[in-house]
Amino acid sequence: MHDVLIDLLGSLSAVKTLSELESHKKLSEKELVLNSLSILIENQDMECCSFFIKTENNELINLTGVGTKERKITEKEDYTPVTFKMGEGLVGLAAEKEESQYCADCSIDSRFSNKYFQAEVLGSIISVPVKVGGELYGVLNVSHPEAYYFSDWHLRLLEIYKNMLGQLLSNFRLFQEMEQRIADKTEHLEAALKEAETLKERYESLSMVDSLTGLYNRRFFYEQIAVPFAKNIRYGDPLCLLLLDLDSFKKINDTYGHHAGDKVLIDVADTLKETIRGGDVLARFGGEEFVVAFSNTVDSKGLVFAERIRQLIESLSWNFGGQEVKVTASIGICCVLCQKSTQDKRDEHSIDTYIHYADLAMYAAKKRGKNQVVIFNQDML
Repeated sequence: MHDVLIDLLGSLSAVKTLSELESHKKLSEKELVLNSLSILIENQDMECCSFFIKTENNELINLTGVGTKERKITEKEDYTPVTFKMGEGLVGLAAEKEESQYCADCSIDSRFSNKYFQAEVLGSIISVPVKVGGELYGVLNVSHPEAYYFSDWHLRLLEIYKNMLGQLLSNFRLFQEMEQRIADKTEHLEAALKEAETLKERYESLSMVDSLTGLYNRRFFYEQIAVPFAKNIRYGDPLCLLLLDLDSFKKINDTYGHHAGDKVLIDVADTLKETIRGGDVLARFGGEEFVVAFSNTVDSKGLVFAERIRQLIESLSWNFGGQEVKVTASIGICCVLCQKSTQDKRDEHSIDTYIHYADLAMYAAKKRGKNQVVIFNQDML
């Protein structure tokens, strides 16, 4: 009765400890199985425990093992993993028949294969198939050097133990599969997000850049002019707006075709890019119209910049159909000076107001004969 009680306590302790083993921790499958075998060794009087895992080729390869002398069988320096085929030896028979195989005396049992234990003298071996949901995971192998050592008690314990080990492995693989799916999904989402960000940046770039001239467009201009205009309102920093329209541009399109007109616009845009300063804002405002915002620039200095631009455009020439073609520009300027005043006065004026003033000056330049620069004044209203 005393021995039965000791066996019972050992069995219950092994089952309890195995049930508390967490399969979701950062362990490899081999480490998980090794911990499980160690629990069995610690609570039962078995000499060696090992686990043969089923491979994709339907073979059984020794994954890991442990003995009572705290030696990891599969980590000896000269160890080479042993593989059994289905039906070969006790391990192979347990896997093939999916039934436990008990070899009471290995010295006389024809089912026993010595290739795993090699020179070691063995008396008893039990090979137990480990399955979950009809799927064979591998074979649990326990041994003792004495023949006829294992009893029905051991066989019943291993039946319980193999089921728990199988469930532990199943949970581990499900958890690993779930983690892999999450990782794959995360990678996919990150790639999709990166692609979306790239497309967004490309769209924003395209939506702010004029495809013909490479200059920024009206939308970009309004976004960029907000900062210097705010400084003008708050601190009184001078700001000069220049609106430029190419004279008689429609005639170039009508006479030489739109490809000629496009060439003129591109070259004018390149000239403007080379002329403005780093802090200035340049954009194609639409058609043959361009706008430039000169920050920290009073009207006299703005007039110098505008005149330089007018002369550079006038110096350009093209040859279309054997004919030399030149173009001029009418330029209107509106300089916003010392707007730092009362809140009411600030609210009266927006950037559109001053663009309108520059536009009036530009049309005044056209009325006065084109190819000239005109500064806005209140009389134009």
